[in-house]
Amino acid sequence: MIVNIWLLPLAVLLLWFPRQWLRFGKKLNLARPHRRRSEKEVRDAEDISLRLRDEFRKVRNWVDLVRAAVGSIGLCVVCFNIAPDAPKNTPVTIFLIQTAVLVVAVLIQTVRVQPRLTLVAPVFFVLGLSFGLVGWPAALLACVAIWALNLVLPSAGYFLFFFAGLEVSFGLLLGWEGRPSIISAAVLALIPILLSAVTNRRLVQLNRKTRIVRA
Repeated sequence: MIVNIWLLPLAVLLLWFPRQWLRFGKKLNLARPHRRRSEKEVRDAEDISLRLRDEFRKVRNWVDLVRAAVGSIGLCVVCFNIAPDAPKNTPVTIFLIQTAVLVVAVLIQTVRVQPRLTLVAPVFFVLGLSFGLVGWPAALLACVAIWALNLVLPSAGYFLFFFAGLEVSFGLLLGWEGRPSIISAAVLALIPILLSAVTNRRLVQLNRKTRIVRA
């Protein structure tokens, strides 16, 4: 196994960098006594729907997509190569390493404690990961298709669920059958949904400028 020791740390850094570190804004405490949440605060803190116009205007969403795409391509395409005399189980070892890094990345982007456990849907991050896992043609088609389908989807959870299916469908359609990365792509998209089911907490979308702290 040949590892690019210069690019691997950069790829991991891009993937493991928490999105909340990019947030700047005023901290609001919704636990103040006798204070009622405004409609806007409630929507910003707990809105589970995805509005294309609003999401596309958030710069951090595009930062998520680009860093996930670059990081996943670096990790899954560039950083590892198989030497001619490598053991037969080398491809499996590489796949397990890549999968472990990506699972941790999705967990970092999804789970937040502020001060209580909050699950944030890493939509654009998951979209970006697909470029390194199923190839850019399949990923691009899946991204376009899911935003078209989003018109009838009620939440980010449904968005991620159907995107997982689209990744597999377009990946197989464009000749990626037999590659375990297709299954990895689907599983990574489903991780936030599974966490939501296990913890009985719904996925949320937070305001881009204001950090909401729940009581």
